[in-house]
Amino acid sequence: MDILVIGAGPTGLTAAVALTSLGLKCRIVERKDSPSELSRAVGIMPATIDALRELGAADPFLAEAMPLRKMHILRDERTLVYIDNSGNEFRDRVPLGLPQNRTEGILRDTLAERGVEVEYGVSVTNITTTPDKAAVNFSDNTSASFDWVIAADGIQSAVRQQLKIQYPGIDLPNKWSIADVDLRGNFDPEEIALDLHGGEGEFTLVLPIERRRARIASSTEDALATLRLPIEIANIRRTAAFKISIRQAETYRKHRVLLAGDAAHCHSPVGGKGMNLGMADAIAAASAIANGAVDSYSTSRHEAGESVVKKTELARKLISSSNPLAKSALWLSAHCIASVPPVHRAFMRQWTAV
Repeated sequence: MDILVIGAGPTGLTAAVALTSLGLKCRIVERKDSPSELSRAVGIMPATIDALRELGAADPFLAEAMPLRKMHILRDERTLVYIDNSGNEFRDRVPLGLPQNRTEGILRDTLAERGVEVEYGVSVTNITTTPDKAAVNFSDNTSASFDWVIAADGIQSAVRQQLKIQYPGIDLPNKWSIADVDLRGNFDPEEIALDLHGGEGEFTLVLPIERRRARIASSTEDALATLRLPIEIANIRRTAAFKISIRQAETYRKHRVLLAGDAAHCHSPVGGKGMNLGMADAIAAASAIANGAVDSYSTSRHEAGESVVKKTELARKLISSSNPLAKSALWLSAHCIASVPPVHRAFMRQWTAV
């Protein structure tokens, strides 16, 4: 069986790892000339680690990533709620902080051990598909036909566009921003801090991704300018501003091509679900190909994606709202999560799933 994976981000790399775990060979191409050094997505959920464990690829993540056992929610630097999972049943069922380039590096190393190397600097210039085969032209002037193609080529997916799969949704008007920084001084590498900015409907999030490194995210155009939390920045690695799109492909399959990751869906980063959802798509796509169950792939993953999009939108609106009722609802929800054990357990199970 000839299988092509397009894109060597976390979704594409996970698809290739999953295929090799199932005894299937694949080819994986990436249009960029070399691996990215950027830390785009930074959170790995326990459900994703469970899935990687089934693929024989979890141990390096557990050895390197930061377990995020604490959550500190503040309003104008004053504590609203503090949640500490260090001493309870969720101690080892918490999100992990890790730069995306390291996530990709670990997956790439796993693939190399299995005899698969990413072909960098190779893009797809044209793709067509019938019920029996997919024909692909590459930027190096070669062409080939494949039994299956997994397209994980991002939010601007050339494959999705060439196959004329619609990608309806909206683009939010305001820009958000991130900063990746090295820190010094008093810093807890297990604590996520969320500071809500009074009545402005803005927030700043600080999420550890290494022992002395953090991702700062903000619902404003300048994450560092709005930072009010008492952390000492030793070095700024990267800053970026971006707009959020909320979209989902109408179908995740056209004949012999399966869409996965941002090629199939995009949404707010609130909750840290995006990369994890894409990796889950990848594993499901590989399993569907191996087990002859591709007919159900699009329906099942579209439903999963739709559910995540709805939940992340609800969370985004709740934490970024300037409405007094919404702020009261957020405080009440956070207080219940922190102080009512059944609510806390339900929240942790829901948040850390994919």
